[in-house]
Amino acid sequence: MIGADGASSRVRAAVSSATPSYTGVSFLEAWFEEMETMHPELAELVGHGSAHAADGTRGLFAQRNGDGHMRVYIMQRTSADWIASNALRPDDTKGIRALLLAEYGDWSPLLPRLITDNDGPYVDRPLFALPVPHAWEHSPSVTLLGDAAHLMPPLGVGVNLAMLDAAELARALVDSASVDEAVRAYEERMLPRSAEIATLLEGGADGMLAVPDPAEVAGWSDDARAS
Repeated sequence: MIGADGASSRVRAAVSSATPSYTGVSFLEAWFEEMETMHPELAELVGHGSAHAADGTRGLFAQRNGDGHMRVYIMQRTSADWIASNALRPDDTKGIRALLLAEYGDWSPLLPRLITDNDGPYVDRPLFALPVPHAWEHSPSVTLLGDAAHLMPPLGVGVNLAMLDAAELARALVDSASVDEAVRAYEERMLPRSAEIATLLEGGADGMLAVPDPAEVAGWSDDARAS
């Protein structure tokens, strides 16, 4: 059995007693459609890539996608149940908007529109992570890959690691004389790699809310112009 069933994996319990814990940071996902015609000011603000703003406890991360779409993550250091604790439901778009507008009301006037002008409902995404490192005693009949094996803060490596895990496990199954041998060979590569990366990213959810260093940002701009 291959546990490729994500952050809330039910297969994980067959080899590990570890459970994901809340990082203290919660994302709320918002979607925007037809950016150039319906949201031209926000399209100009974000550009054709991504944009990020943070003040230490709150943040916004906007990412342009294909076909005129844009995804925005509204990031907060808050409780995992912040929506319910404010007597709201995840589908209460109007109520959540009002609450967030009060929270971000002191930001530059255009930025709160990344919160309030979205097309459709929000998606609640509190961030959880597995203990670091996460490993288990080898089983000849069960293994894990992707978030089921190494759930980390979403800092750009999760999907890539899951695809690498799947490719390496598939290759091991083709090249090995038995399933047990294949699983052992796969885990001997995957577990040290995931432990190393998870250690680097541990606490990274807080970093997404950190205020950027102006000197560092200026250095990025200089590097971009030089290239």
